[in-house]
Amino acid sequence: MAEIVVVDGGASSCRLAAFSDSGQPLAKVSLDRHASLTMGVSDAWQHIEQGLEAVREQLRAGESWQPAKLVMGLAGSLRQERREQFLNLLPKQVEQLLVTDGFAQLVGASNGKPGICVAVGTGSVMHWLDEQGQSGMAGGWGFPVGDEGSGAWLGVRALQQYLASIDGVPATSRLIDELRLLIGSDVSAIQAWTTQTRASELAGLAPLVFNAAAAQDALALQLIDEAVEKILELVKRAPLHLPVYIVGGIGQKLHPMLSKKLKNRLCTAHHDALRGLWLLSAQAK
Repeated sequence: MAEIVVVDGGASSCRLAAFSDSGQPLAKVSLDRHASLTMGVSDAWQHIEQGLEAVREQLRAGESWQPAKLVMGLAGSLRQERREQFLNLLPKQVEQLLVTDGFAQLVGASNGKPGICVAVGTGSVMHWLDEQGQSGMAGGWGFPVGDEGSGAWLGVRALQQYLASIDGVPATSRLIDELRLLIGSDVSAIQAWTTQTRASELAGLAPLVFNAAAAQDALALQLIDEAVEKILELVKRAPLHLPVYIVGGIGQKLHPMLSKKLKNRLCTAHHDALRGLWLLSAQAK
């Protein structure tokens, strides 16, 4: 059987699945390692190779096994230099297709039909596809200048509020208390966070925001409202008649608030990015 392996790679995780040519799922693997070209081309391929080995084991294939086709949706794959460097690492005998992780999520969420997909996880990006086959995107410029409304963005906003409290801005907040426990009030400890360059590390602060918001902490609720508005701004940059899909870990947490704003435009995703990548493979035949 000629397997098609698809890879959904972002800043925090790497997921792989093997499908038959007819779309039957054969294996599925998830790694807590990035497959983002932005975070390192060689590392991304190394992590994908680890995932491929796990897929091979699930398939009970021989050690020389390679997929017939490798279809990948990876963060950071729009930059041409990185893209070429990455593709040069891949086995030449394996057929390859590379798109962004956000576009893979759109195709999966909409089942390949017209729609808008905002992927909100460690980062954020919006992709759209209309009835004429025209497509576009907004956001996704990456941390620290973009990715508004994302986990990393929420982490930065929470950290900014904590720094304000350190500088003397009055704040009675569960979120501030939780940040103080985690970060501490020592200057060196604080600067270890303020000089943090890995989006995934700052996204690790987002759960504190959601936990505090669940306890009705006013500051945390304010930050979540800000994140919702940033996501809505992305939606407005696409054709206004299209259905909207919100995906990603942070996106799912924001879903109830976005539902109140988008009402009947907000739809349930048909599939995930892995199935979206298989659909792209089928369309490319």
